[in-house]
Amino acid sequence: MNQFNKIPRVLAVVLACMILFSSFQAIVPAQSNLDPIVVLYDASHSPQFSADDAELGLKLMFDMVNASTRYIMRVHDSGELDDEALNGVDILIIAAPDSSDPFSATEYAGISELLANGSSLFMLGDSVIAEESTYWFEGPMQDIGDNLALNTFLDDMNITGPRFSFNETSTGTWCDTLFDYDHALNTTYPWVIQLDSSTWDSTHPIFRNINELVTMTATLKPLGLASGIGNSYESSFAQYKRDGNSWANYSSPNMTLAVNPLAYSALNTTFPSWLSAFEYGQSKVTIVGSTMMFTGRPLDLPETDLQWFYVADNSKLFMNILDWLSEDFVTAPSAIFPMLIISSVILVIGVAFYLVKKLR
Repeated sequence: MNQFNKIPRVLAVVLACMILFSSFQAIVPAQSNLDPIVVLYDASHSPQFSADDAELGLKLMFDMVNASTRYIMRVHDSGELDDEALNGVDILIIAAPDSSDPFSATEYAGISELLANGSSLFMLGDSVIAEESTYWFEGPMQDIGDNLALNTFLDDMNITGPRFSFNETSTGTWCDTLFDYDHALNTTYPWVIQLDSSTWDSTHPIFRNINELVTMTATLKPLGLASGIGNSYESSFAQYKRDGNSWANYSSPNMTLAVNPLAYSALNTTFPSWLSAFEYGQSKVTIVGSTMMFTGRPLDLPETDLQWFYVADNSKLFMNILDWLSEDFVTAPSAIFPMLIISSVILVIGVAFYLVKKLR
């Protein structure tokens, strides 16, 4: 009989332990399937890079996005980018569009509504090239760096803040390229630059687990860009073009010192910025000065087998940007509420058991 008398005590101890342990919070994987984030690439405004070309375009990058269970990658390649085309889109990517194919009023209205509803915008430009580039003899590549199209888009969308840097000369208006002789992979091609963590805001989620990047990029302004989280070195400078073929001052660093130092330069420890991330109302916006660095193209170096997509942490950066742009879209179910229910049930059982024993 003594053995049977000990059983209620054992049960009481077990129940007390269960109640105690159930009171602790813990992070557990969500048990429900989360809806994927829909990412749309705009291919309807004559972008420089194709979405379905692995060797010269963005296919490798988009295949990686699709391989993730978090994202669904879609391409809009015909018709207006209107409400119907944007329905259900969480992140809109506009990369290197051409000025000859501007956005319409209907498209601006649709994109404005998209952002007002909390979806995000990912914009990418590119650096210009000149005759020294290994890409120069590929005719279409001579139009690369048409970032004024993106500036026009930002103006018409009334998105204040970052703009792509440009310089007006007697022969036209030219966007720029980031140069750095001290951090180039080949000093003969100072626009192919290796960046380390000293050049970016390592506390920002976009740069989580990013150790090294290789880029060929345009720069952003104004000077001291508040949202600029990706910058460059003290030795970096913005190099413009003199005309359609050549650099304005290829042999002398920082031509902006002679042209218009207040417009854009690396003066006073303010170094050229190439990546900007900021909140815009209910949405988030990221602007990057390089689409090239996410393509499958060979680097702009002679006789190289290196491809932009595979070098350094370039592809990881793209994924991090998508993660930041969508981090508020999906919240995994919390384990706290189920744990509270379990704790309450155990507590009720324990109290009931205690009362039954007392009444007996």
